[in-house]
Parts: sequence; structure tokens; C-alpha cells
Amino acid sequence: MDFDYSIVIRTLGTTGEKYRTMLDAIEHQTVKPREIVIAIPEGYELDHILGYERVVRCAKGMVTQRAVGIDEAKGQYLLVLDDDLDFPPDFAEKMYQYLVEHSLDCTLAFPTYPAQKTDTSSPRLSRKQQTRALIKKFRGAFTGQVFYSRRKAEWFDVITSTAGHRTYVNCEDKLCQAGCFQCFFIKGDMAKKVRFTEESWLEQGRLSSYAAYDDAVFFYKLYLQGGRIAYATETGYTHLDAGAGRPAKTKLEAKRIRLYTIGRNRTLFWLLHIWPSRRRLRTLIGGLYALNNYTFYNIAINLHPKYWPAIASLFRGYRDAFRYIKKS
Repeated sequence: MDFDYSIVIRTLGTTGEKYRTMLDAIEHQTVKPREIVIAIPEGYELDHILGYERVVRCAKGMVTQRAVGIDEAKGQYLLVLDDDLDFPPDFAEKMYQYLVEHSLDCTLAFPTYPAQKTDTSSPRLSRKQQTRALIKKFRGAFTGQVFYSRRKAEWFDVITSTAGHRTYVNCEDKLCQAGCFQCFFIKGDMAKKVRFTEESWLEQGRLSSYAAYDDAVFFYKLYLQGGRIAYATETGYTHLDAGAGRPAKTKLEAKRIRLYTIGRNRTLFWLLHIWPSRRRLRTLIGGLYALNNYTFYNIAINLHPKYWPAIASLFRGYRDAFRYIKKS
């Protein structure tokens, strides 16, 4: 098998041995890439190299680096990666096969974490793991961030329209409107049609430049372009989680940044991309559902006074979103 693809990586060059592990995984792919495009900011250097990468310098930013890397890549297909992943030798080949077999424009893979690996002799989840998974699904649906469904249904948009996506796990065609931005395989022309360079607002918050919702924006714009997106059900990679994208040094600071950025970027995403593209009444109902539930949920779990600055940051994010719209 042979196909023309580029590997696109955004990095700060600070993930050390985890980056070297990913380079080893790339080097051992059964189908070699046409090129490896590295998007790295000015002033940063790569501590590990294969020797044939094409380094592209740009401004620092999760969105900027992703957009520049995609625009610079020349392959018919793109394997887009963060800098702290590991995957098997046939990873690119399986992603391509799934894309072709299912007539897709973008193939996603399931991330795993070393800490979550279970004994292969006991593949079933423990009762504790099952409970955590159920709570996570309920929390996602309640706060309007994600909803798991066994079939298509338009009314799911009512409760997920602020997040801008539905995630179908077991529906017949398995198509979805969102996915994990750490790793995906996509047709090069479709990736460029998203025009991700236009979404620099994602990393321009006053409290933090952390680009929450970059994945939701990218994949939803791809969906609006007619892109067919689905998970390759038996293909996965390991997220080594170097933590380079997390700027916080304390738990409180992490909460403040996360709530501010989600409050700002999620609201802007709804105003810029969801509101203009959907039926207005349904979108308004969904937006109010998600806004109210997400706000009340975070107030409820952060009642301790030491976390009140984080709640204040959430409301500051809402305020900055509307100020951005008013100014622009």
C-alpha cells in the first residue's frame, strides 16, 4: 500500500523524551510520509530531530501553529499530531484505510493514557470505571458539552448547540461533528478549506492565551463544509501527556484559566459559528440550556471560598466574549 501524506506537528520543543518517542513511532511507520512539517515558534528549538523535517517558524500559539502547519503541508492527506503521542507502526496505514473504506474526509483515533491501561486478561471495565464513565457522560449531557447517542435525532442539537456538536457513538454511520484535536488524519484540501487561520481569537483571551475549544471550532467548520468525520473504531494512540499546553502552576490558577477560557471561547464559538448556521429558536434554547447548566454546575462544585476567584473568572470570560463581539 502507498499513499501521499504529510505529517504535521505543532510543538514548543519542550516535551523531551516524549517527543523522541513520537519521532520513533513516525520513523517506524509502514507507509513513510512525504514530509514532516514542524510548526514551532521563533525562539524555540527542537531537542530531537530525525534529520529530514521541514521546520516552519511562526508566532507562538496552539491555533496559529496548527493553522500554519496545515497550510504549509503539501501532501494529499495530512496526519496532524501534537508532540507527545505514541502509536503503532501501521497507524497511518489504518487511518487511511478507514477513511477510504468509509468515504470519509477525516478519520479520528481514540486516545488512551498510560495510567488508564488495564490488565489485558480482564478487558471488562471495573465497576468503579463504569461508574466514572457514566458520570462523565451525564455531566457532559447536563452541561451541554457532549451527548452520546445510539441514533440520529435533531433534538439533540437543542442541548448541545452551544458546544456545537453531537457525538454519535453507536449510530449506523458513526459520523460526528467533533473530535479530539491531538491526532487526526484528513484530506489536505479539506483541512485547508477550514481556514483555521481566521480563528486566532481562540488564543487572545485577557486572562490566558490557552486555546480552549480549538478542536470544536475546527471540526465544526469542517462539518459545515460538508466534511464527513468519524472515529476509526479499532485504531488508537497513546497520549503521553507532556502537559506543555497547560500554563497553570497551581490548582486554583488552573481552574481560573480553564473556566475563563471555556466561558469566553465557548460563548464566542456559539455567537460566531452556531448562531448563524442553525435554526434560531432551537439554537437559542440550546444555548440557554448549556449556558445556565454549565454556570450552575461550576458554581455548585466550587462553593468553597478559595475557589470563588475561579467562578469570577468564568463570568469574566462571558463578559469578554460579548465585548469582543461588540468591538468587532
